[in-house]
Formats: sequence, C-alpha cells, structure tokens
Amino acid sequence: MKRGRLFLTCEVKGIDGFSLVDRLQSLKIAVYRIKTEENKTIFSIDYCDRKKFFAISKNMCYNISILKYYGQVSPFKKIVENVGFTLCFACFLALSILFDGYFSKTVYLGDGEYLKPQIQKVFLEEGVKEGSFFNFDEKELAKKIASSSDRFSFVSVKKSGRILYVEAYLKTESYLPIDTKKESIKSTVTGTVKSINLLSGTPKVKVGDRVEVGDVLIDGSYEKDEKIYQLYALGEVEIVAEFKCDYKTFSKGEKYKSRAVAVAIENLGKDEIIGSEVKEKTVGIEFYYEVTLYYGVTVS
Repeated sequence: MKRGRLFLTCEVKGIDGFSLVDRLQSLKIAVYRIKTEENKTIFSIDYCDRKKFFAISKNMCYNISILKYYGQVSPFKKIVENVGFTLCFACFLALSILFDGYFSKTVYLGDGEYLKPQIQKVFLEEGVKEGSFFNFDEKELAKKIASSSDRFSFVSVKKSGRILYVEAYLKTESYLPIDTKKESIKSTVTGTVKSINLLSGTPKVKVGDRVEVGDVLIDGSYEKDEKIYQLYALGEVEIVAEFKCDYKTFSKGEKYKSRAVAVAIENLGKDEIIGSEVKEKTVGIEFYYEVTLYYGVTVS
C-alpha cells in the first residue's frame, strides 16, 4: 500500500507519552494530529509505519490501543475485515456440516455384540464403515439388518455425534443353549486375531496374534489364588483368515493379475473378501501369481 492512503490513530496511556512521540520522530516516523491529555497522548501515524511503531514501543511501559483508521482506503479495510470474518464463519459452518455425518465408532447394544457378525455383513454390503461418512437412512438400514436373518426380533440404528449405536435382540427361540461341556475353543483357520468377545474362560491369545489351525483361543479354566478352576469356554474370536492360491501363466500384466485373484476367490468359495495380496514369481519358463486372500471368520 502506498503512503498517505491510510492512517491509524493511536492512544498511548502512561506517564510522559510525549517522549514516545519524540522517539518516533527521531527515527523518521511521521506523527500527525498530536494531542496530549492527562496520562495519555493521542496521535496518528501512516499505516505503512505500523510494524516499526509497534516494534519500537514493544518494550516500553505504555498501554497502546488503536482508536480508528482514516484515509482514502479506510472504508475498504472495514470491508476486508468484515469479509474475512464472514469467510471464517462460512468455513466453520461448512466444516460443521461436513463432519456432522462422520462417525468413528460403533457401539452394539442388547444382543448386538452376539449378532455382530451378521450386522457387520450387512454393513459391508451397504458400505457402512467406521471412519467414514454416515449418509444412510437409519430406519431403512435397521430394516435391512432385521431382514438379513430370521434370528432378529428387533433392530434399531441411531447415530449420535460420532458414534453409531446398533441395538439388536434375538428372537426367543433363537437363543442357543450354552454348551457347558466345551473345555476350549480352538482356531479352525490360519490367520490373525482381530477381536475377542469373552463370556467365560481365559483367553489364550490377544488381538494381533497369529494363530494356526488347532491353536487354543479360549480355555475353559481360570486361575485364582494359584488354584485352577475348570468351568467352560464361551465366547467369540474374530480372525482375519488367509487363503493362498497359485495361478500359473505364460504372460503377465494387470489382466492376468486380476484373473489370478478371481480364480483364487472362486477356489475359496467366499464372496466376502477383506483384502488380497498378489506376488509375482518365476520358476524356469513358467510364471506364477501367488495370491493371498484375507477374509473374516468368527470362531465360537
């Protein structure tokens, strides 16, 4: 901005504020409209000198405040200030609306934890995922969950803040008798433990552990006061299982890579795949795609 187009009027409170004016003038900062009153001095400076003025007065014992702006461009400064506030408010409002649909956690109520695998299956089909935006009709989503299995007697879906609450109940005849003779729950697949829902017994693995077929996941006993008590094993362990398949071809490329994954899925016989990994390897003149599929299994 050019000099002479915008000025600011300052009020300096303190003893002998006029000495500050002398200091500014000695440093070739022009001072205008000087007026002294009891314990305060009022004067104006060019807007271009404002940074130098505040730098000089920073360590001096004065209470300085800006009273007003005046000059040719002072109306535009007010407009810019108002526009800046309006833009900030608009951005805040837009972000509030944007993140209102975001949810980061799902809480299962009633029998929801027991019915979690079936509920998550519907979530996967509908594209409901933690850490994303929830733009679904809650009642319609609850209906789809309820109709996905005849085990449901009631389902409710409600989003509050960033938490999605799913309340679900089994039909009376759907309750399974507790097997009190099961001494342990063993893994039926090879993979990585994703979650553990323990109802009775002692967990022998933790989330993130790698397990093989036959490994004990939950033991029906527990230890107290150095004594071991035998009860029964009851609970569910979610495992991200692995399935490997080799696809032999004499060519390579995205087309053959996609075909290798499709053949692996067909051999696995499951449509609900969490993810896949493809490695290339060559044996002599033959070329292989080594496909690893990841899918969810609930062991109980």
